[in-house]
Amino acid sequence: MTVNHTKTILKITALLMFAGAAGREGTLAYLSSFDKKTNIATTGYNETSIEEEFPSITPTPVEKDPHYIKKIQISNTGGIKEAALSDCYVRAELSYSNSDIGNAVVLDGLNKKDWVYRDGFYYYNHILKKGEATAPLITGFHIDHHKVNAKYQALLKDFEMNVYEESVQAEGFSSVWDAFAHYSGSPAEEGGGK
Repeated sequence: MTVNHTKTILKITALLMFAGAAGREGTLAYLSSFDKKTNIATTGYNETSIEEEFPSITPTPVEKDPHYIKKIQISNTGGIKEAALSDCYVRAELSYSNSDIGNAVVLDGLNKKDWVYRDGFYYYNHILKKGEATAPLITGFHIDHHKVNAKYQALLKDFEMNVYEESVQAEGFSSVWDAFAHYSGSPAEEGGGK
């Protein structure tokens, strides 16, 4: 074999190796792909508010057992973060500026079908969907003058009924009782109440 012939074989071999390597890289590039996508995940959130219809009242003597309109509902409103709103369970508590007068309060139109009283709270029996409001808890109240001690009658003009509400996300819970028991640490049993 001549030196020229050997050089030609080496050149052909080198050329074939280079072509094979280039083809392999091109094939690998052809068979692979890359893409990037950013996903934003947010946690659910609930924002509820108390909705009251409570018109201006005309002072009425206590001996006439005055009736007052006070329609109480809770709304799953959302505000700014409406897109992240979650369905929720709610409960409400009624308190009074004077507990002695509060003992004489009679709730008018108390909704026992949709609300259950237990452990100081009225629990709404349904999931409150985003953007919706509960059925009214009450439609009003009156004060039974027979239950108001004479020494407290002068305080009636400053008497207030206060409404407090709490909400928890409904996701992952089968009932309002399970949801609030999970977050409060104390089990609220179904049913019972006034």
